[in-house]
Amino acid sequence: MGRPDLLVVDLDGTLLGADGLVSRENAEAISRAEAAGLTCIIATGRTLSECQHVLEAIEYGGPLIAASGSLLTDTAKRRTMDRLTITPELVELVVQLVDGGDAVTMLLKDRCRVGVDYVLVGTRDLHPVSKWWFEATGATFQRVDRIEDDPYPDDTVRIGAVGTPGEFAPMVDRLERALGERILARHWEAVTSSAHAGELVHLLEVFHPQADKWTMLQSHCREAGFDTHRAAAVGDGLNDVLLIEQCGLGVAVENADHRVLAVADAVTDAHHQHGVAILIDDLLQGRLLLGGVRP
Repeated sequence: MGRPDLLVVDLDGTLLGADGLVSRENAEAISRAEAAGLTCIIATGRTLSECQHVLEAIEYGGPLIAASGSLLTDTAKRRTMDRLTITPELVELVVQLVDGGDAVTMLLKDRCRVGVDYVLVGTRDLHPVSKWWFEATGATFQRVDRIEDDPYPDDTVRIGAVGTPGEFAPMVDRLERALGERILARHWEAVTSSAHAGELVHLLEVFHPQADKWTMLQSHCREAGFDTHRAAAVGDGLNDVLLIEQCGLGVAVENADHRVLAVADAVTDAHHQHGVAILIDDLLQGRLLLGGVRP
């Protein structure tokens, strides 16, 4: 068993507090982990542009598992190391199936390759939360009226929209019936967005069927020489489930989705109570070992 060699850390709802920032306690704990030889890797649903300020706050320059495992980015050189894209044909089919609602379809691109984060399809007004997100993060976008006008058809890593659970539940069912295992589709609450909006806001997300934080971690570990059985992970959301289930030690923060809690080996304090810092100290001081063992 013993201590993990690697700790994979989610951002929203995990490392970040309710204010979307890294607490001093968590930032200092990340530094302690690195100094003690426990390598930390950030894995997030965000892109590099959308979490640059977070990475700077913890002085992070390592690989970034981004866009829920669709991208692996070298943050120091700002280049793409690996990616899982959706074919242009599938993108068109998904956009056609999503079109007709009130949401603008947002195509997340590989910015390191094409120079822009999103291509927004449609003429509708942006959801207020989308406007706030672009302003808050500095993520860049271009707008096109039709999917046929997408200037980067080969570089889509996620198709998304912002709306309500009532809109997206039937939409996911429709996508799954039409496209089956050719895509991975889900909708879930956006923690930061919902807090900002003051109401329940959901994200619709469609990916390459193999896109997952766990899949991309495996890719990185093969190249970097890490053993995934000696990796720990901490998270809270649906895009963390497989990662936490498969790592040598899977930890949920107390505020995690019930599906994350169900597969975790251990639970640490909530994101607003510096749960990542508490976990790191538990690992460094031997109070928690691989497999969830407590000596």
